[in-house]
Amino acid sequence: MFTGAGVAFLGFTTLSAISLKQVLYHRPDLIPMASILYTPLQPTEPKQVGVVYNPSKTRAQPALHLIFRALSEAGWPPANLYETTIEDPGVSMAEQAVEEGAELVLVVGGDGTVSAVAAAMRETKVPIGIVPMGTGNLLARNLGYNVHDISACVNTALFGKERLVDTVRLNTDFVDGIHDERDFLVMGGAGFDALIMTDTNPRLKSSLGGLAYFIAASKHLVARRRRVRISIDGGKAFTRKMRGVLIANCGEIQGGINLASTTTASDGKLEVIVLTPRSLWGWLMLAGRIATRNYGGRTPVIDHILGAEVSVDFLKHPQPVEVDGDILGEAQRVHAVVHPSVLRVNVYGRD
Repeated sequence: MFTGAGVAFLGFTTLSAISLKQVLYHRPDLIPMASILYTPLQPTEPKQVGVVYNPSKTRAQPALHLIFRALSEAGWPPANLYETTIEDPGVSMAEQAVEEGAELVLVVGGDGTVSAVAAAMRETKVPIGIVPMGTGNLLARNLGYNVHDISACVNTALFGKERLVDTVRLNTDFVDGIHDERDFLVMGGAGFDALIMTDTNPRLKSSLGGLAYFIAASKHLVARRRRVRISIDGGKAFTRKMRGVLIANCGEIQGGINLASTTTASDGKLEVIVLTPRSLWGWLMLAGRIATRNYGGRTPVIDHILGAEVSVDFLKHPQPVEVDGDILGEAQRVHAVVHPSVLRVNVYGRD
């Protein structure tokens, strides 16, 4: 028998059924059926490629074979390989690749590896290309990569057109007095969003992909809203009662769902998304608005606020915080600033 939370969860998945069916096929194909919508890009002038890859990904080795085959067929020199470690998810590897002459750095891994490499590559003239191996693959999704077709991703990563992408610097004050500073590419979240990340079962995530997040979400649909103070672009602070707050550089997540109303990865803007449902009915309304992208008019369960800089103080109720799916800890306040056009990423398109 369904609980109230179960009913709300069922409603959410029903409203998003068409999009969510894609989540069940989150794993990219290594031997894909060619997409009728994808026309392979032709090689440009040969470049020296460095490949930073996460060896823990089961499909990393087959993906490397696809990369080397594409390089050989294009007449480009073989790539240099750089393996990430638990201690270093890719920062020093990307730096080493550039030092050793890489003119293009491919990232073979999940969102954590992409974020680490991007942190090293921002404000350099060397572009990156993404070969997504994770569950979310959020930046790749937002930049138009077909994350279900690895062959197409390899082609785009190697031979695509450079696009300038924004990054976001997040400063976090934790409840234990520690201060943290880091960059993210897609989205940071506090409250409901971070609780989902904390409670997602790793085994379910491995077997079900993005659907595991929705299962975790059902545990937190009923809870009190908390008051937060928000300031945009240094303006006068205002308060909201929220269940969660997101700071988005761009907003597309699994299943083709886009949480952001307007912002993109290259517009120099942040979008603050405040989730304010009071009840299970509120969550159903929220799900409906997200599924239909009905963000116009009065929106009692979700607010969208644009700016280039945002501060959020959690006042009497510190909140768990995550960025691009990585849990940071319980925070008292966060401050985010967008850095426009500091990262070069190969995307589908011709020069």
